[in-house]
Amino acid sequence: MQISVASSSLISVPIIEAIQGSRHTLASIITHPDRKVGRGQSESPNPLAVWATERGIPVAKPADISEINKHLLESQPQLVITASYGKLIPPELLHGPRFGWLNLHFSLLPKWRGAAPVQWAILEGDEVSGISIFKLDKGMDTGPIYLQEEIHIGDDATTEELLEVMSQRGGSSILTVVETIARGEKPKAQPLSGVTLAPKISKEMGEIKWGDPALKIMRQIRALSHKPGTYTHFRGEKLSIHQLKISPTKMADRSVGEIWSEGSSSFVQSADLVIEIGEVTPAGKKRMPASDFLRGARVEAGERFGEVG
Repeated sequence: MQISVASSSLISVPIIEAIQGSRHTLASIITHPDRKVGRGQSESPNPLAVWATERGIPVAKPADISEINKHLLESQPQLVITASYGKLIPPELLHGPRFGWLNLHFSLLPKWRGAAPVQWAILEGDEVSGISIFKLDKGMDTGPIYLQEEIHIGDDATTEELLEVMSQRGGSSILTVVETIARGEKPKAQPLSGVTLAPKISKEMGEIKWGDPALKIMRQIRALSHKPGTYTHFRGEKLSIHQLKISPTKMADRSVGEIWSEGSSSFVQSADLVIEIGEVTPAGKKRMPASDFLRGARVEAGERFGEVG
């Protein structure tokens, strides 16, 4: 079977490698056009395009519907698999390939339909998530399902760690689905109940509210610290927060958001527990231990995070 993969992320590498190691043929990789980045605004390919080009794999970078359709007509894939492509496939293109389009989605559908299923699962404290491989239709993650597998969410798992596990699992499962399709088996419709949405994460969602319970703050760090980033404000300036952990031995009668240091450790008070601060990045500076930042800032007794202006 001729198979193309549509993606803008290295998450799709396990799928690509699985196809390459099978009896099927990788027709092409479909990804986004190069984008202008940096101060010089030079055009740069995404990491998946770089990875593929280094290995001599054909890469298409269609900019619109007509270019996608042109590529499909030229490369003639019988099936297209999407994973973190980042664009909705127009309904008029879904019936182009003989076997349609598949999507590897990082949740147990119909829970967490949308752009950020892993982040929302962690934010909401889910203990179990998984992968779903389904046939694309005109809706948002609404198509019938070929395969689902559960994956446990560890207490300390981050978005990046969970995505790595899920992408590897998807790579090992995708050929099972391809063979299912080749045999003519049909997918099962998604349940009508249990639908939840996972909309795109905004930068503003990364702001830490120290009045929240410590466990909620820790979930926020695990879900968002890498992208889009978690942060607070100190003396009117934005301060990126990279590492936090609940201090099991510290008991404090301090105000919410209050910060202090003891020896080489630094702490902040949440709604219920004391949290130890690991590393921070002040505006315009490099990442550093929180203790170094607070020492340099000469923090006064009673000062707090979260105050703007």
